[in-house]
Amino acid sequence: MTASVTVSPAELRRLAVAALSAAGAQAQHAAWTADILVEGDMMGLGTHGVLRLLTYCERLRLGGIKGAADIAVERRAASLALVDGDNGLGPAVAMAALEAGLAMVADSGMAYLGCRESNHLGALAPYGLKACAAGYVLICGTNASTTIAPWGGREARLGNNPLSIAAPCPGSTESGGPHFLLDMAMSVAARGKIRKALDEGQPIPEGWAVDAAGKPTTDPAAALSGFLLPFGGHKGSGLSLAVDMLSGVLSGARFLTDISPWTDYPERPCGTGHFFLLIDPKRLLGAEAYDAAIAHFRDIVQTTPPADTAQPVQLPGQREQERRAAALSSGVAIPGDLLAQIEALAAA
Repeated sequence: MTASVTVSPAELRRLAVAALSAAGAQAQHAAWTADILVEGDMMGLGTHGVLRLLTYCERLRLGGIKGAADIAVERRAASLALVDGDNGLGPAVAMAALEAGLAMVADSGMAYLGCRESNHLGALAPYGLKACAAGYVLICGTNASTTIAPWGGREARLGNNPLSIAAPCPGSTESGGPHFLLDMAMSVAARGKIRKALDEGQPIPEGWAVDAAGKPTTDPAAALSGFLLPFGGHKGSGLSLAVDMLSGVLSGARFLTDISPWTDYPERPCGTGHFFLLIDPKRLLGAEAYDAAIAHFRDIVQTTPPADTAQPVQLPGQREQERRAAALSSGVAIPGDLLAQIEALAAA
């Protein structure tokens, strides 16, 4: 495994923008995408950080992602909009939706935006953090190509569709936190972690996946040829179906087996769908009442006596926000060979 190197967030963003631009992405789309990926690395979500530049740039060059996509936001009602991504970079489609949603929720108190004709959008936590910084609750999710068999099935017809719920907490800062920031996929482990284990020549824990015959495996290659296991059995499977309904069916995007897997066909559009639901909690309850309630909520959780005194009880996303604060001051650690690849893409 290659040694890590530390890079400032600003330099990593610059390299990411240069790499995406060299691959054909327009300036604003490259900037949005670079920001989301670097945010992922700062939070310690390396499988959804600048590592994804390698795939994004390849797909841009192959035409699987449109670098000059015309992302269009169509208002259907005061609190409803559809976003046509025109097969653009997923983070650019998602940020176009989020920025439109922030304007809508400021006006109406609530906004739902469904995105279609999109691609992989990175981790969801960075979008939640941006909504929290603006003072809004965000519920969002995305569908994905099939990696899970619906509960009771023996054929992959369901994606590992992540869901994020974020809520702003008073006293949280740009460099600290914590806000309530849940970001979870529906499998026991993300497919990206299995790919990472394969790249590093390491086995995976039992219970993460099964092989193509449905047998438990610790071989990452066999796992990637088989199925991920949903957490909680039928519960994780059902929740993933619900996210696909909100992301795909409700937005007019592709869903379930209609989504093209970029790992197998990088030259084809994926047709991925996302959804963003924004709520203004202070308009709902009043600023003072909401701040008092969420602060009390946070206090109850964080003051829970820990089972291990060395591991205090934390809010979802608290550890990621602490990592982000450290990265802002000390830089982002990424593998040295990955940095070299990104530099090469940026210089292309």
